[in-house]
Amino acid sequence: MSKIKSIWSQADKFLTLARKIIINTVTAIVLIVITFSILGGVGSMFSPEEEIDTENKILWFKPIGVVVDSSVNSSPSFSFDSLALGGATQQHELEDLLKVLDMAAEDESLAAVYVNVSELGMYISSAFELANAVKNVRDSGKNVIAYAENYGNNAYLISSQANTVMINEYGGVNAIGFSRKREFYKDLYEKINLNYNVFVAGDFKSGPEPYTRNSMSEEDKLAWSEFADPLWNKMKDMMEVGRNLQQGTIQEYGDTLWERSLDNPELAQIALELGMVDMVVTREDLRHWMYEKFPNDENDKNELPDSISIYEYLTIFEEDTNFSDNKIAVVNVEGAITTGEVQYGIAGSDTIVKNIRNAIKDDSVKALVLRVNSPGGSVWASELITNALDEFKSSGRPIVTSMGDIAASGGVWVTTYSDEIWAKEETLTGSIGVYGIVPTLDGIYNWAGIQVDGISSTKAGEWDERLAMPNYVTDSIQASIDHTYDKFVSKVAKNRNMAYKEVLSIAGGRIWSGEKALQLGLVDKIGDLEDAIDSAAQFADIDDYEIVSYAKEMDPFELFLNELLDNLDSRIDINSDFQALGEFLDSRYKFINPDQKINKAVYCFECEFFNSQ
Repeated sequence: MSKIKSIWSQADKFLTLARKIIINTVTAIVLIVITFSILGGVGSMFSPEEEIDTENKILWFKPIGVVVDSSVNSSPSFSFDSLALGGATQQHELEDLLKVLDMAAEDESLAAVYVNVSELGMYISSAFELANAVKNVRDSGKNVIAYAENYGNNAYLISSQANTVMINEYGGVNAIGFSRKREFYKDLYEKINLNYNVFVAGDFKSGPEPYTRNSMSEEDKLAWSEFADPLWNKMKDMMEVGRNLQQGTIQEYGDTLWERSLDNPELAQIALELGMVDMVVTREDLRHWMYEKFPNDENDKNELPDSISIYEYLTIFEEDTNFSDNKIAVVNVEGAITTGEVQYGIAGSDTIVKNIRNAIKDDSVKALVLRVNSPGGSVWASELITNALDEFKSSGRPIVTSMGDIAASGGVWVTTYSDEIWAKEETLTGSIGVYGIVPTLDGIYNWAGIQVDGISSTKAGEWDERLAMPNYVTDSIQASIDHTYDKFVSKVAKNRNMAYKEVLSIAGGRIWSGEKALQLGLVDKIGDLEDAIDSAAQFADIDDYEIVSYAKEMDPFELFLNELLDNLDSRIDINSDFQALGEFLDSRYKFINPDQKINKAVYCFECEFFNSQ
């Protein structure tokens, strides 16, 4: 008995010591971070601002991460992606990137502009805007040099507008068009006896097809082709004009690449032979070439030219805030629409409604611009947002919507209180339809020999997902789906001042480009966010105004965590197999994948869901 007591006593002493060490270590780290943060803040108050010199420097335009409308401040530090896969995704606001390139086109002090966007994830519409901005820099007389290890569709579209296009000798140009491939699970679920009950309203609503089919439907093929083919033609034309290639070169390249690679396995050389790139280089070759053209101040051939980064350059031309008694509020709906708070890739309705409420309470806000970059999501969350927008509009102030790269399904639902809707030519919109999926376990339970039985106080409480779905439940859910679809079409028809049947004929879950949506009457005008803001000012009848936007509010603990982990550069080392699994999941389910080398157009068409609870 005494031996047992001794063991427990030793264990207690060990745990007590370990607890003290951990607590003291964490406390010390926190105190160090706080101390250095305070010292850094005090020091910055007294240190003179460092003047940034652009004379004969190269603008180093190499953003890594993803393009967004509005970056999200949050505390993602404990997510699998941020810790296990090496840090939070860096977000670059499209407006900032375009502003940098526009300023570079007019800046005579710069020696050249270097462009590498091969590690930048974006949608097609953003790629076209950046490509036009690079073309503007080149047309202004600036020397634009593009380089990449590998070029995908978007990266090559942008880079093809440069004066000189280089590629690494082990790279390739994967500007091979758009592809829509999906996995179909119907046969698998039948084999494992998992029953999926699917409810659809809209002939072109293809979201449930992986559960109901083992191949792509003709409706989905038609909708995709009519959206993607014109964009691919537009992309090819811009690439060929930028590179001064014969018309048809890009299409032929995509159609014959596999055959060409049999004769010449080096894809970079194939691109060189066709004139798609000017030079095939190693990283060392690139550095030596840059040194010869733009020697650095130290005349050190082992170093790159003197350069200035995107955000350094942006600080030079920071505009003075235009203070005014009149304000136009910009509210972003970016990512999949769900309840909860806004996060990267998630348009949380709680945050968005709070932002709209802030605009409602501010009498100096004379108009609201709703910036939508969303594939859709929860009907309930979308309705929460529209309820708040209805309250804003009931105050007599106008709402103008600006559609970004994608505004589909729930992304259309939230626009239905707008006085005017703007879209880009390449915006993916439409998908006016609804579906629901309810899995049941009766097949698996029968196979496993598990019986479910019992009693219920009411008829409504009899069925649960372990049992086969009875007809009265099936009919009820389908009626709910049909009702939601009818409500969706009615909302759009009322907002667009169109007949219900007219909207019904172009709804059905079908997708459209912004250009086609304009012809169909689903949007009013083609233009960007700035055009929508100008229009909102006209609706509000104001000339002088200040633009205000709302960021997600972070609580003190989130702010502290961000500061702590930023200073510590926190990262978890994990097993390589586990990391590979994480990267696989990340590539399958992430909204935009900045690390995808062979860029294919991948959109989330199926973000609606039905909650049976």
